[in-house]
Amino acid sequence: MNIKELAEFLNLSTATVSKALNNKSDISNHTRKKVLEAAEKLGYRPNASARHLRSGKVGAVALLLPAADGGNVHTASFFMRIARGLQSSLKASGIDPVIHITTDRQGEQQLLQKIIEQNRADAVILTDTRIDDERILLLNDRRFPFVTMGQSRVLKGHFNWVDFHHEEMGRQCVRFALRQGAKRIAVATLGADSMHGLQFLDGCLEEMRESGQTPNDGLIFFGAVAESSGEEAMQKFMQQNAKPDFIIFINDFLLMGACHYLAGLPDCGLDEKSMLCATASSDFSSRVMSSACLFTVDHEEVGRQLGEAVLRVTQGDNAVKSVLLTLPVNAIRHHII
Repeated sequence: MNIKELAEFLNLSTATVSKALNNKSDISNHTRKKVLEAAEKLGYRPNASARHLRSGKVGAVALLLPAADGGNVHTASFFMRIARGLQSSLKASGIDPVIHITTDRQGEQQLLQKIIEQNRADAVILTDTRIDDERILLLNDRRFPFVTMGQSRVLKGHFNWVDFHHEEMGRQCVRFALRQGAKRIAVATLGADSMHGLQFLDGCLEEMRESGQTPNDGLIFFGAVAESSGEEAMQKFMQQNAKPDFIIFINDFLLMGACHYLAGLPDCGLDEKSMLCATASSDFSSRVMSSACLFTVDHEEVGRQLGEAVLRVTQGDNAVKSVLLTLPVNAIRHHII
């Protein structure tokens, strides 16, 4: 049944029926109730394409996964679980998340240009934010609605974002190491342009200084979301004259690479008990290394918060609202502590 047939059934004009269905104020409550009851009884469903055409909306939000320019393609499952929570929170509004992944940053920039110029989405969600993120500047300059999963220094951070409390996660990782008696702590984080990699490192270093430890540049490693980076981190740390007695990794991929490297170094003084990572980025490690991660990510909650932010920006809400999530300590790791 279409709107014209519904109007004929009720002996009303299509304009009146449309106003009732769209909750306009210039019709009586009696008429509105009559139309809604008939629509429910007869199984009327609005035409989504026509509705989006009238509103100028396409009913989609573009979720950009991190560019797969290395091993980080394996983090797709992490974002897929977040996308599930995102879709659940947007379902009632008729907005569907469309997932995009590119092979490099140039391709990512070209994709963003297409989304903006061809109006392929009502909003964009950026992930893997950078310290000076040119994508945020582009979207802001073009006045295209966007939300980010992560912070950035551009625009002085004044935009809608959802993020984890990375500094506090770094602090708690160092506190854990200190409780194990660590004297020389090494930190493996993400590359110099990763915003949350920098925030995590800052938290680690601040806690170390406040605890009376002097951070050593030779015990800090900037890598990527890949096992090979974990191996490279261990190579660097093992070459130091004063080697670390505890190592903190920002994620599970780095830790897995480190464990693989250590397997070929008997009697090096380090084992799995003297290493940990902050969070898991893959389903695989969450099963085989569940006790190695200090924090547990609630993917559904992250997706829900992103969905709420998307609804605000697509509805023209100009108020900036940022959400900082504090992750709970992994129950298994907590038990080990």
